[in-house]
Amino acid sequence: MGNLQEDYQLLIDRFKKNGLTKSFVITVLAKFALDFDFIKVLDGFFNEDVIRRDTIGVVYSNEFDKNDTGYFGEDRILFYYGVDENWYDIITFGELCNYLQVVCDFYVEKHDDKVEEVQEYLQKIKGKYKVK
Repeated sequence: MGNLQEDYQLLIDRFKKNGLTKSFVITVLAKFALDFDFIKVLDGFFNEDVIRRDTIGVVYSNEFDKNDTGYFGEDRILFYYGVDENWYDIITFGELCNYLQVVCDFYVEKHDDKVEEVQEYLQKIKGKYKVK
């Protein structure tokens, strides 16, 4: 893999080129692809159990009841990065698949030995949410 900062910027540019502009989603996915075991991250998205730390993570709306204070809508995913309570983006399952397509394409360009595994997870995730 090339310089991490260069790869990070290339991935951010790729998201923007594809019309995907939610900054916290982009930051979290870029960190996941470049700094974490991305195959485990994809497995987490499929099982709706993605990495969650104090300053970075993903929360699914089905973890809340509609009457809960933190409820943020049905079939939604919240991406957060940082410690401020306003440092997050919320997207739909369809949007998730669009963002994952971009990050998966980028990842397999850098890891050609993982193409089949990444594409398999991406298709399973899209199938789960009925996204083509």
